[in-house]
Amino acid sequence: MQASQLCAANYHYKRYTLEAFLAAAERLGYQSIELWASGPHLHLEDYDGARLDALARSIRAHGLTLRCFTPEQCVYAISVSHPDKVYRDRTVDFFNRHIEASVRLGCDRMVVSTGFAYLDVDAEDAFGWCAEAMARIARKAEAEGVTLAVEPFTKYTTHICNQASQLVRLLQTVNSSRLKGLADTDVIATTAVDTFSSFIDVIGAENLGHVHFVDGHPGGHLALGDGALDLETALSKLEAVRYDGPLGLEILDRSYVFEPDRPLRQSMDWFLAHLEKKG
Repeated sequence: MQASQLCAANYHYKRYTLEAFLAAAERLGYQSIELWASGPHLHLEDYDGARLDALARSIRAHGLTLRCFTPEQCVYAISVSHPDKVYRDRTVDFFNRHIEASVRLGCDRMVVSTGFAYLDVDAEDAFGWCAEAMARIARKAEAEGVTLAVEPFTKYTTHICNQASQLVRLLQTVNSSRLKGLADTDVIATTAVDTFSSFIDVIGAENLGHVHFVDGHPGGHLALGDGALDLETALSKLEAVRYDGPLGLEILDRSYVFEPDRPLRQSMDWFLAHLEKKG
């Protein structure tokens, strides 16, 4: 593992400008970022090509590389599992436009999800809608050269994709070289079906497209060292499968909002200490 794989992310900087986040990432020694595309920072409807180009220049000016682009898909009305075809079609268009924006920003990796799912709708029907819509998004990704990383959510959002076996089924059904899986240390621990290691074994290391690397109790999406997750073992697994992709710091707990630099500094310190220990 290398320090350049650890990606600062702007989730917990939402009370500060995007420029403040970029400056902090540079100041705190990060080389890479994951960019959460959401208001108030980056609501895509407000950005034309010129504004995206200006943002790309700003990222580079801070000495940073955009390793992963993550459209907001929990708060926004986005779901490929929704029974309403109009809703699903709008979701496909939403993701396709973000794929184009990702390319414009010089990024070849983007996070997607199956979205919110109703409990009183047949799960097989929902899976079928999800797979059909995801295949359309994957075709766009193939054309644009962008890898999509599907993020499983907890049972409080969906029952279509919570665990590794469900993710494998979706990947196999869509059957796209550009559709991969995302392993989130805290979501995996919260779901408590897979361990981080078994999750990767089930989906296959070749299908690991992105990692959200955060601490938790489980739950919380905390800075590294602020929770109780076995992150050392998780990193050892990533090293064992020779994962060389990004590790996104999806830090979400609102306790960090007023001092957003602290969790980024602490997480980098924790990660560097791990690298030093490994020698």
